[in-house]
Order: sequence, then C-alpha cells, then structure tokens
Amino acid sequence: KITSLCLTASLALGLMTSCTFSEYNTNKLYSEIMDDAITDKDDIVYKDDGIFMRVCAGFVSALDDGDTDVIESLCSDKLLDMEGTYDLIEEMVDGFEGDVIDTSVLPTDLASRTYSHWSKTDPIDFYDHEFYIYTTDQTYWVTLSLYSIVGDDDYIGLNRIRILTIDKTFNMDISPAEEENVDRYDFEDGTSAEMLLDDSCGILVCYGDSSDYIAVNIGVGTAFKVYKLTGGGDVLSRDDIDDVDWTDEEEAYKFLEDVEPYAFGEDSVVTGFYKSARFYYIEDSDEMLYVNITGDGEPQKVTFASIFDPTKPYSKDDAEVLHKSTDN
Repeated sequence: KITSLCLTASLALGLMTSCTFSEYNTNKLYSEIMDDAITDKDDIVYKDDGIFMRVCAGFVSALDDGDTDVIESLCSDKLLDMEGTYDLIEEMVDGFEGDVIDTSVLPTDLASRTYSHWSKTDPIDFYDHEFYIYTTDQTYWVTLSLYSIVGDDDYIGLNRIRILTIDKTFNMDISPAEEENVDRYDFEDGTSAEMLLDDSCGILVCYGDSSDYIAVNIGVGTAFKVYKLTGGGDVLSRDDIDDVDWTDEEEAYKFLEDVEPYAFGEDSVVTGFYKSARFYYIEDSDEMLYVNITGDGEPQKVTFASIFDPTKPYSKDDAEVLHKSTDN
C-alpha cells in the first residue's frame, strides 16, 4: 500500500511539474511568443498549450503586417458567414496605425477561459480576454473570443472581435440596442457604434486618436485602466508629499485641490457618487503620485495614495503606498 501511495504521489507530482514548466503557463508579452503565433484556425488543437495567447499573437502579427487573409483564416466559419464581416476586417486592417511595439501581457488559457466544461456528449472550450496593443502611433484595446472545440466545428476559431483606440474606451457605455442581438457603444466624444451579433459572433471596429490618453496597469496582472492626459500638470516636490498626513483624507484632498494632475481617470458610474483617479508629476523622478479621490457628488477626500512609475508593469512590491482607506 505504501508503494502504491508513493507511486500515486510521484505521478501526481510529475503531472504538476510538467504543467508548472509549460512555457505557456504564465502570462506573456507578444514579443515573447510572436514566433509561436497561430495564424490559421486549422492549427487550433483542442487542449494544446497556450492556444488563446498564441492566437492573440497571430492576430497581432496579422495587424502589424496588414494581412487580412490571416485574420480571416483565424475567424470561425460562423463569423465569416455573417454579413459584413469581410468589409469590417478590411476596415480594421486599413485603419490600424503604426508599427507594433508590443502588447500588454497575453493571458494563459486558464486565465482567459471564462466558460469551460465537458458534458457527456460535447466538450466545450471557450476563451475570452482583453489586452492592449502598443504601436508607434496608437494604443488599441482588444478583446477576442475563441472556441477551440465545441459541438459544431463551424464555431472553431475567433467568434467575436472588438478593437478600439483607447480614447474610445474612456467613459465608454455599452448597452443593448433597441434591435435584438445588437450592442450599442456610446463614447465620450459623442459618437456611437453598434455591434451586430449573430450566433454570438460579431466584430466591432472603432478607431479614433489615442494620443491624449494612456493605459496604465494599476493592479496585478492585466488590470489596466485608461487615463486622460490634462495637457500639462504641476510638479510636486517629494518633500511636500512627505509632509502631508495622508491619513487625514480631507486635508490630503485640500493639498491637491489646486494642483493640476498629469492625467485623470474615469468618474464613477454610480449616480451621485464622485470618484476619480489621478496622477501627479514628482520633481526629479520618473515615478508619479497616484491617488483616488471620492465624495458625495463632488470631490472631498483622498482615499488612496501611492507612488509608482505608470509606464512600467505594476507589481505590489514596486508601489509605495502612502495611504489606503479601509473603505477604498
């Protein structure tokens, strides 16, 4: 019995080890896996390693190359059968600006899978996630949905594609349209767009100008948020920041009340509750002061304050937290 238990434990450890050391078991940048990109849905193999991130890499590569054929080859037959799909892919590629520098991290299959189960008859594997593409001219927000296996092979491949410049995502509102199977997107600049959905398939392409916005990773993993640049920004000295009692949340807000931020985030979608995230320059530093400001209908207090470099991937070890409200 002991031998049997040992063998079982060894086998389990071996399986865990083999999974642990898979090269696709951690989130990766496009630049790290671009040579392993999948560029055709016929190469999507059920339960293969890194399916989703490798398809994402193939999609990014095709955009960088201006290759509509590759994007079409990644799309499911169901998506290609939708009226207007080919025209939208042309619009997507023709409007894509700049050379790809890199992406935010592309998630592992486990991180991207939002729905997966194996029934008695049909195995289903569905992946869906968002990421950012950084080019020499623009920053794009992308979400891709993918089936690697499902009861109907016509669904294999990309089923839903959304790509927007990040200015479009700032204070973006998504709601069902009056027509059935249509999502309505209302943007801060007053424009709107509709995404037609057919058998859960659809494409949305909305390009603007992202030069006045930044996407910042303010959390662990891929928790990016979009911030609008103010066009200027006052400079704070580190001594002044250190002199503030950040636990006195109302006094901390008064310290910043007349200081112009470098960038500010989206207001709360909760009616009557003001919430704004802001970045401030720090003198002689690449790091910035980041705060959350809240209030009932108007800004009143600072509930979170930290210092970190918004141009770098965030980690808890990098941020110097000055204050965190228990209610934040």
